[in-house]
Amino acid sequence: MSLSLEQVVKIAPDDASVAAGKKLMGPANWQGLGHNTETLWGLCRGSATYQVKVDLGNLGYHCSCPSRKFPCKHVLGLLMLFAASPNAVSKGEAPDWLSDWLQRRRSREEKKAARETETAGPKKPADEGSQQRRAQARESRVSEGLVRFDVWLKDIARNGLASIENKPRSFWEDQAKRLVDAQAPGLASRVARWATIPRSSPDWPLRLVAEIGRAKLLLCAWQGINSLDPSLRSEVRQCLGWTISQADLEEQGEHVDDTWVVVGQWIDDEDRLRVQRSWLVGRHTNRTALVLQFSAGGQPFDESIVPGSEQRATLLFYPGTALQRAKYFKREGTVAAVTSRPPGAATIDAFLASVAEQLARQPWLTAFGAVLHDVKICPRNEAWLVVDRENRGIPLSGRDHWKLLALAGGHVFDLAGEWDGHALRPLGMYVDDGFRVL
Repeated sequence: MSLSLEQVVKIAPDDASVAAGKKLMGPANWQGLGHNTETLWGLCRGSATYQVKVDLGNLGYHCSCPSRKFPCKHVLGLLMLFAASPNAVSKGEAPDWLSDWLQRRRSREEKKAARETETAGPKKPADEGSQQRRAQARESRVSEGLVRFDVWLKDIARNGLASIENKPRSFWEDQAKRLVDAQAPGLASRVARWATIPRSSPDWPLRLVAEIGRAKLLLCAWQGINSLDPSLRSEVRQCLGWTISQADLEEQGEHVDDTWVVVGQWIDDEDRLRVQRSWLVGRHTNRTALVLQFSAGGQPFDESIVPGSEQRATLLFYPGTALQRAKYFKREGTVAAVTSRPPGAATIDAFLASVAEQLARQPWLTAFGAVLHDVKICPRNEAWLVVDRENRGIPLSGRDHWKLLALAGGHVFDLAGEWDGHALRPLGMYVDDGFRVL
């Protein structure tokens, strides 16, 4: 592992855990420190002695302490110590308590893979009639809900956008709840986000009309769902809220092997649900992938994905026309820090052309990963722009990017971010032969 202290901080659950972890960075707090090609370990001495273990292949971890935060301060402290002073952790043979944990961990992974293979293979005869009735019942419920939603959209169009400019947030949330009741949670999440658009910028009416237009297009697609190409049909169902089983994902999805660079990451908090978006770029395929993870009730995400890191892995892309969303299928070797520039677009026009091509295939996409080569940023009035070698610029989200300007030092650099169709949110930068997480 060659991660930086900054990257370790990114996997902490909160600032208090970061502060507590930094207090444990000193070697004096540890005994039995060691690492090998697969794992990192140590015994942390405090009110008790805790066994701390880290799987370097995917940054899985375990600590014998009773903390309800994941990762706990002991895991963070060990990773921070290793990141800041790798020579303080000698190579060696794993102790028995670590080997047992790693063996159990590998055994669970093998059993999980076997279960998924079994699920994807021949199954016991199912009650096809019952399954078909349930599917028809849901489709009927969705159709009824979308008819009511269409009436709501027509009311907005008939009354004009001025009538909703000062509507309370509940106006949008109530409609989103009706769509959840109609078993269309994907569309419900989209409508709930509309509450942030009115009065958010001078061009908010245009942005809201565009969102309403995309929603209307989704309704039209649903009405003709049976006549669509299977890939587009899958996209429409996913946009409305249908999920894909693991078996169907493995059967219909695309496996792509590459060295995947995590160029950016963002977390949104939606009520009690946390949504993590990680943007990956393949070094050899130049493919961009979006890995989504969800966490409810303060639980940790299933996998540790560190921005500014790279690893050889197989990604499994979800079926459809967008080929954007993916998940880790198999990870190989250890997680390493990015030490060379990630693949990206040479100009802003080239990037926007790729966005247009994706939207032509799937018009309901709302976010796009971006890596822009050889750019600079500059403040202009109240906005900030990122400008390429052709002097073309696009706006940056937010108003304070002095840190980004200082890190660039007046030189061109590579900027990674998330484009929402209006502004680019900076997530990382490659400058001075190193990747910095923003």
